Amino acid sequence: MPQMERRRLMPKVNDRVEAIFSHAVALEQAGRLRSTIYASGDTIFIFNSDHTVLMRFGLRKSEAEFEHPVSFRANDYDDRAFREEDGRIIFTTEGENWIREKSCSTPDLTFDDMQAIWDSQADTVAQMPNEVRLGADLLSLLDDSLSHVEISGEDGELKVVQRNIYSGAIIEVRRKGGGMGLTEDSIKEDFGPVGLRTPDFKAMFTFQPALSFSFPSGRGGICWVKSLDQKMPMQAIVAQCMYDELGIVTEPGETAPAPAAKRGVKRNGRQEQKVRRSEPSPDQSVDRQPRRSPRSPRKPEEQVRRRIVRR
Repeated sequence: MPQMERRRLMPKVNDRVEAIFSHAVALEQAGRLRSTIYASGDTIFIFNSDHTVLMRFGLRKSEAEFEHPVSFRANDYDDRAFREEDGRIIFTTEGENWIREKSCSTPDLTFDDMQAIWDSQADTVAQMPNEVRLGADLLSLLDDSLSHVEISGEDGELKVVQRNIYSGAIIEVRRKGGGMGLTEDSIKEDFGPVGLRTPDFKAMFTFQPALSFSFPSGRGGICWVKSLDQKMPMQAIVAQCMYDELGIVTEPGETAPAPAAKRGVKRNGRQEQKVRRSEPSPDQSVDRQPRRSPRSPRKPEEQVRRRIVRR
């Protein structure tokens, strides 16, 4: 007797949920954040493929909840009408004379995996003494070609830095009156410098133009992000990085790497390196990158892959 086909119809998503999904699609198509979407009940998670950012959105009480867990890759999203059938997500688009269906496989991780990661870190935000509030007007001052944004707080002042490790150029951004800051920062303890990948940092402002970042004292770990406009309630866990030092959000029972201070990371967030004849110093300008033998060390951009979870 043939197995009965498993079929779950999903209600059409409303405009706000459609906007969340569409933003995730646009970020992937622009090459800024490749991600997967997970939804169940009144919660939507967006998890990027590099496992450095986990965003969480909550539905309003007046909005229809997802009766069953559903997950799909952001780039597969095709229409607000979809269903799950035999472990695949099928998007349906109706024209005047035709019906188009797009069938997609589901990701390996599940909504329950996302909830477990989130729950494992839920208590850490209360232990973060520093809050920085930023607006999207900061983004125009950053260089997209530089891989990371360093954020630090010292003596109650905020500093945002980007470094070109090949030319030695440094971009440093500070507050000017009310400019970028929506309110005064609350920096109770010195922190950083810690790094966030530039695409990760900019991607979150796609969903909300005003965000609050919470940092622990010192360096390493994770930072918490939340939207300041409750019309689009968003929270996020973002893995920090310090160039050659991995920063991860661990699952229960996992152990984070040793603190960066024990591995020779300088106060400016850069790993101390020996200058070699075959490779330029970070303070030297170069016309082209040096050749790398199979046994030569990786470039810093290749060494800063961050993982929220280890698989």
